[in-house]
Amino acid sequence: MTQVMANFQAVSVSESSRPPAFKTPSIKAPEFFDGTQPFKVRNFIQSCKLIFHNDPEVFSQDRKKVPYATSFCIGRAEELIEPYLSHLTNQDPS
Repeated sequence: MTQVMANFQAVSVSESSRPPAFKTPSIKAPEFFDGTQPFKVRNFIQSCKLIFHNDPEVFSQDRKKVPYATSFCIGRAEELIEPYLSHLTNQDPS
């Protein structure tokens, strides 16, 4: 019985000395992209990719990535992608 208690205490100590589970860091959302400064598109896409790579379970498919990224498009950029979004929303989600 003494040996069992010693083993139990050793397991308890080793479990309490484990580092905490890794917590995914939060990443700043991309800035809104209006399309008036095309050179900013690269930064916009990189910001979106960081979000996608940071949470691969949420963004496991393109049909999840596209709505997220396009939600940050405004003005002319939003006007340009609107026909594609209409097409996506009319498709079967499977």
